Amino acid sequence: MESHLDDRGKYFTPRINKESVFSVIRTSEHLIVGHIYVRPEHRLKDEINNDRDRFLAITDASVYNSAGTQLLFTSSFLLLAYNHVVLISPVEAVSDMTEAIWFQNIPEEAE
Repeated sequence: MESHLDDRGKYFTPRINKESVFSVIRTSEHLIVGHIYVRPEHRLKDEINNDRDRFLAITDASVYNSAGTQLLFTSSFLLLAYNHVVLISPVEAVSDMTEAIWFQNIPEEAE
């Protein structure tokens, strides 16, 4: 990655544009609904496989109990360790979940 140093000693790197994917993330203890980010024209799977960080950044996160029936807390920003992720799916790919509490609480602008 290219970077340059200004006269004050501050490093600048090119900005990487990413697109938001509203997703549901399952861990062994929680169900998390929020936005994760991928580079344009990349699949979610490719982005995760190529990510060298140890954490998945999630914004506008709603964290539910493991059954997805009780909202535990919300957070504008959350880091989730990759080794805790059991599954990830874009919310738009989930079907037959209209009875689930977490699915009913999705803001319309997020869908």
